[in-house]
Amino acid sequence: MKRLGSLLITIIASGWMGAVPALASGQPMGVVTSVIPVAYIVGEVGGERVEVDPLIPPGASPHTFEPVPSDLRKVSRARLFVVVGGGFDAWSDKLRGAASHALETLALMEVSGLKPLEGEDHHHGEEHGEEKAAARENEDHGEHKAAARKEEHHGHEQEHHGHEQEHHGHEQEHHGHEHAVRGGSEKEGEEEHEALDPHFWLDPIRVRDSVVPVVVEHLIAADPEGKGYYRRRGDDFRNRLTALDEQIRRELDKAKSRKYIAFHDAWTYFGERYDLEKVAVVQEFAGEEPTPGEVANLVSSARAARVEAILVEPQLSPRVAQTIAGEFGGETVLVDPLGDPGDPARSTYERLMLYNARAFGRALQGKQN
Repeated sequence: MKRLGSLLITIIASGWMGAVPALASGQPMGVVTSVIPVAYIVGEVGGERVEVDPLIPPGASPHTFEPVPSDLRKVSRARLFVVVGGGFDAWSDKLRGAASHALETLALMEVSGLKPLEGEDHHHGEEHGEEKAAARENEDHGEHKAAARKEEHHGHEQEHHGHEQEHHGHEQEHHGHEHAVRGGSEKEGEEEHEALDPHFWLDPIRVRDSVVPVVVEHLIAADPEGKGYYRRRGDDFRNRLTALDEQIRRELDKAKSRKYIAFHDAWTYFGERYDLEKVAVVQEFAGEEPTPGEVANLVSSARAARVEAILVEPQLSPRVAQTIAGEFGGETVLVDPLGDPGDPARSTYERLMLYNARAFGRALQGKQN
């Protein structure tokens, strides 16, 4: 991610950037998305009137993605940028800022009626390691916090910043080596930092009811002449999403169990929609392998729930999951939250969702308790 700043400066300094892209007669409108599944959705609505470019390529992880010069060129040619939002693709802010024209942006996590779910691990990038390290440091400093609280009855409260102390009569808050004074209670401060799960597209009903109508309206705003075309395609896609939901239910009805273990915590929306129960997640923080104690707990949980597979993803190495599955006599099953236009089984939104439904069906073959 650090490369992005120097990348943008280099390209802007070269004088390459052009004017606002215009819609030439007969030419499709340029739309850029951050991830492939959003490109699938926009493409279904836009049809031949749009040319959609997802920036994160197949097989790449959003956790480690870094834009390259060709991504900036795509953004500068586009009239609309559709992102997930909610911090999932925060790197897109710099790309939009470097464009030479005011680029209309649609952040789908902010769509009215979407009702995002809470997540456990959805800050992508360096924040993961920083937050995990801060959490561990908080445990180390637990005794310091307890001691500081004893001073409150003396008529003043403390706030610690490393080795510096201030006595100004305000409430002390000590969180490792970083500290901030916030209004309200400690619980309220924690709620401010609750993460929202960005993987809303793994629920076709949310896509049908909240995402597609907004995409239709944004395409119409950017290309008014295509109003009727976009509305017809949007209605058709919504009808197909209703049928897709029924197909997914039929696939999952074949399973003997509703409990699953995933490598990455991406399936909250899918699980809520189809009444699936998450037993455990192998990698709670992106790029950070589980400790021996966490592995032992995961194996124990798998045995207790009679789970016989771990769901792995093509964007992440399956090595750790394969080792853990071997510990409880299980296997790994490939699912894909992002898709791949080069693979016929995952080359459209509907195909991707059915691929995942069938993969879950294979994994959910654990014995009934």
